[in-house]
Amino acid sequence: MTAPVRACLTFGELAEYWTADTPQPDIEQIESHIFECAECAARLAEAERLRRRLGETVRAGAFQAIITDSVLNKLSRDGVRVRSYTVAPGEPVQCAVWDDDEILVARLRGDFTGVSSVSAVMRLATGEELDRVNDVPVRAGASEVLLALSAEGVRRGPDAPMHLTLSGGPGGDEVLGEYVFDHRGTHTRSTPS
Repeated sequence: MTAPVRACLTFGELAEYWTADTPQPDIEQIESHIFECAECAARLAEAERLRRRLGETVRAGAFQAIITDSVLNKLSRDGVRVRSYTVAPGEPVQCAVWDDDEILVARLRGDFTGVSSVSAVMRLATGEELDRVNDVPVRAGASEVLLALSAEGVRRGPDAPMHLTLSGGPGGDEVLGEYVFDHRGTHTRSTPS
């Protein structure tokens, strides 16, 4: 009797394996699958190439993505300076970046039941689109989505409110939440003399 063929690994499983957050009992099953599945092996190899460039990319200000807690934990372990904000739909948050921050993470709260992927559009109050990400996988049962922004990119941005619309759902275009970031510029930490 042959063993049943395992479906390809999910984005979350690969991210947890890649960031060393996989529970020990699952590692053997995941590695066995990766050795047998060319598609998953290629996706993991791509993730490894990304990992090697991630620190440089973050520090250069060229990073914006929806990430998992595992990726955030990996960045923190690698010494990346992270500032985090938790935002509920419809509740504006005042946010700023310190001069030594490298990534800002917005924990976007919401009901993502039944949502397999999300898209996000960031706009100024004038309606001018600043950025967009499309069809990013979301973990089943998630109660928040983590949006990571380069602190350098935020420093270069306007000192003005920014509006983020998160959409997804069965049709892909249902508004899941609207969030307002009232950006107040860059702050410098004073050092004792």
